[in-house]
Amino acid sequence: MDKQRFLDILKSRVLIMDGATGTELQKKQYLDNVVIPEELNIKFPERISDIYSSYINAGSNIVLANTFGANSIRLQHHGLLNKAGDIIKSGIDLIRKISKDTIVAGDVSSIGEYIDPLGNLSFDAAYDAFAFQTSLLQKYGADIIIIETMTEIKEMKAAILAAKENFKGAIIVQMTFSKDGTTVTGTDLKSFIAMAESLDVDALGLNCSIGSKDLAELAKVLCDNTNLPVSFKPNAGMPVLINHKTHFPETKEEFIESSLKAYSYGVNMFGGCCGTNPEFIKILSSEIKNKAPNIRSKKNKYFLSTRIKAIDINETKKPVVIGERINPTNRKNLQEELINGNFSLVKDEARSQVSDGANLLDVNMGVPRADEIKLLTNAVNQIQEIVSIPLCIDSSNPKALERAIKDCTGRPIINSVNGEREKLDLILPIAKKYGAALISLTTDDNGIPKTAEERLKIAAKILNFADSYGFERKNIIFDYLVMSVSSSPEQIQETLKAMRESKKIYPQCKLALGVSNISFGLPSRQTINSTFLKMAVEAGLDFAIINPHENWKINDVFAKNLLENRDKGAVKYMEVFASFKKQISGTAAEKLPLDKQLYFAVLNGNKESVPVILDQIINPFKTVNDNVLKALNLVGEKFASKEYFLPQIIMSAQAAQAAFAIVKTTLKKDDKSSIGKVIMATVKGDMHDIGKNIVGAVLESYGFDVIDMGINVDSQSIIDKAREVEPIAIGLSALMTTTMPEMELIVKLRNSVHVPIKIIIGGAAVTEKFAKEIGADAYAKDAMGAATYIKSLQK
Repeated sequence: MDKQRFLDILKSRVLIMDGATGTELQKKQYLDNVVIPEELNIKFPERISDIYSSYINAGSNIVLANTFGANSIRLQHHGLLNKAGDIIKSGIDLIRKISKDTIVAGDVSSIGEYIDPLGNLSFDAAYDAFAFQTSLLQKYGADIIIIETMTEIKEMKAAILAAKENFKGAIIVQMTFSKDGTTVTGTDLKSFIAMAESLDVDALGLNCSIGSKDLAELAKVLCDNTNLPVSFKPNAGMPVLINHKTHFPETKEEFIESSLKAYSYGVNMFGGCCGTNPEFIKILSSEIKNKAPNIRSKKNKYFLSTRIKAIDINETKKPVVIGERINPTNRKNLQEELINGNFSLVKDEARSQVSDGANLLDVNMGVPRADEIKLLTNAVNQIQEIVSIPLCIDSSNPKALERAIKDCTGRPIINSVNGEREKLDLILPIAKKYGAALISLTTDDNGIPKTAEERLKIAAKILNFADSYGFERKNIIFDYLVMSVSSSPEQIQETLKAMRESKKIYPQCKLALGVSNISFGLPSRQTINSTFLKMAVEAGLDFAIINPHENWKINDVFAKNLLENRDKGAVKYMEVFASFKKQISGTAAEKLPLDKQLYFAVLNGNKESVPVILDQIINPFKTVNDNVLKALNLVGEKFASKEYFLPQIIMSAQAAQAAFAIVKTTLKKDDKSSIGKVIMATVKGDMHDIGKNIVGAVLESYGFDVIDMGINVDSQSIIDKAREVEPIAIGLSALMTTTMPEMELIVKLRNSVHVPIKIIIGGAAVTEKFAKEIGADAYAKDAMGAATYIKSLQK
C-alpha cells in the first residue's frame, strides 16, 4: 500500500487493529511442535490462518503478520535462517488469501539482546538484523511495518533506521511502558517521541505491558506531545497466576471503556495485546470502527533528548545553555588523558556542568594526531550513561560524527556545518538520517561576511540545500558568528542585526552563538561575555554555548558601551578593567621632540596624529625605523605582562602601519621599502581569520610585506605561492583541532619539494609540542611572538 494512501485513510477514519497473537496461540495449544511461533507460517499454516481469520471476522482493518521475531539473529539462533524468506512470505500471503482488503502489517520486534553499553550486541549488528527482516517484508509485499513491544530506545533506533532504508511503506513504532511512563531501561514518553519523530516515522503508539486503563493515560501524554497519528494496543490487564496458569483479569467492558477514553484523546488506531481476543476486537469494532478521528490541536514541540530525558526547547527558559567545557583545546591535561584512553576528566566535567546549570553538553574530541572517531564515540557513550541531558556532538569530521551519533541514545545537535557546498553535502545527510538538529555557521569559502545581509544570504543558501535533502528547516540552528569586540567592534551590531532579521525571515530556525569569542584579547572577559549574552538574548538567541561555571548575571555599562561601539579602541573599558593609561597624551606629547611624538603615537595607538608628525620630519624613513620599531617592541613587552591587551596591539599596529605607508610613498619602489616577505594563511577547512589578521597587521607594522592568502587555503596553493614569491617565512593559522592536521601536510609538502622556507604555526588549539611533532620551525603563542621570531630571521 502506498504510504500516503495509508496516511490519508488515518486522517479520515479510525482503524481497528488485531488483538493478541501469542496468548491466543498458547490458549489453543497451537505452539506445539514448533521451535518459535514464526515457524507456524511454514509448518502449520492453518493454525496461524485461524488466528488471522478470527480477527478479520471480528472487524480488524489491520492484521499483523506472524513475523514478530523473524530477524536474522533470532532465526539463526533457532536454526531457521535459511527459511527466513519462506516464513515472511507465508506470513503475509496467508492474510492476503483470507482478505484482500485487510492492511497487512509486517511485525518487527526486539532481537532479545541489548545493544552496548547495556549488552554485548553492537549497533551495526542490530541494524543488520532488522535490515534483513524489513527488506524481506518489502520484497514480499507488506503494506506497512509496525515496530512493536520495544523497551530499549537504541534498539528501536536501529530498527527504525533499518526500516526507513529498506521499506517504502508507512512505519509505525510502538514502545512498551510501565505504569509510571518509563520503559524498563528508563526511557520516558517524551524521549520516545523525540527519537521516533526525529527519525521520521509515520505514527507512534503504545502496546503491551500494562492494562488499558493505565495505558489510556499514557496515550493522553502521547497525544498531547505529538502531531503524528497514535496507536493503542493495551493488555487485558496485568497478568496474574491462578492455579499455575496466566490469567488476564481485565473485562471486555473495562477494555472498551479505556479505549473510548483513548479515542477522546485523539488516538487513531486501536487494538489489543496480551490477553485480548477476537471478542475484545469485535466489541471495539462495533463501538468506534470507521469513526472520524478526534481532532487534536497542533503541537509546537522541539525535543532534544537522551535515553531517559527529553527537553522541549520551546518551553525552556532562554538561553538554553550548551556547556562548552568538554573540549581539549588549550587543555593539556585533558589532551594527555584522552590520548591515554582515560575519560575521568571528561566525566567529571560533564557532571559539574550539569550541576552548574547546563541544559546540553557540547562534546569535542579534536585532539591533534589522535583517533577522533574512537575518542568521540567513547566520549558520547560514557557521558550519556552518567548524565541525563542531551548532547551537542562537535566535529567537522563526517566519519567521527556518524559513528558517534549512531551510538547516541537520544536526539542530539550536530555542531556544525557552514555554507560550503562540500561540507553541506557531507553533513546534511548524516543529520537527516539520524534525526539530529544542526548548527549552521553563516560563513562559506569566502570567510565570515562583514554585514548582516551577507550572512543572511548564506543562511538562505543553507536552507535551500536543506530543502533539497528533505531536511526540515526547523532543525536548522543558525550561528550568525560573533567576532572579538577588540578586533572588530563594528561587527557586533551586524551579528545582532542578522539575528533579529533571521527571527523575522526564518522564524522556524533557532539561533546559537559561541558567546566567549566576543571577549578575546580583553581583560575581565566574563564582564563582556555576560553583558553581551543579555544583548544576544534580546536579539532572539536560543542556544548559548558557554562555560556554565562562570557568573552570567553581570550586566556592565562600560562593557555595553564597548559592545555598542561607543567606546572606540576600548579606551574607557580598559581604564576601568585594566588600569590602562596612555603613557603621554594630549598637550604633553605635543611638547616632545618630533621623534618622541612619533614614538608615543605608536605606543598609544594614535593613528590620526601620525601624518601630522611625519609631515614635519625632514628624514621620515630613519625616524620611522628608529622610533616605530622601538615602540612596537615595548608594546610587545606590555602585552606579555598583561598591561596591554588586544585593542592596544591593534591600535599600535595600525599607527605603525600608517607611518610605514607614508614613508613608502616617499621612497622609490625598491627592496628597501620592505624588510622581507611573509606568507600568511589559514589552513584548509578552517574559516577563522582573526588571529591571522592580527599577526599580519603587526608584521606589516614592522615593515614586512605580508602576503595574506586568506582562509581555507590548501597546502599545494601555499607551497606554490612560496616558490613564486620566496618569502622568509610562512605563517599558518588554525583555530580548530580538526584542521590542525593540514599544518602537518604543508610541512611535509615543503620538505618533499625542498623549499627552504621557515614555517611558523599558531592558533587557539595549536601548541609548541604539536609544532615540534609535525616538524614546524616555530610556534607563536600570539602576534608579538610571531613578529619576534620572524624578525630574528633577518639577523
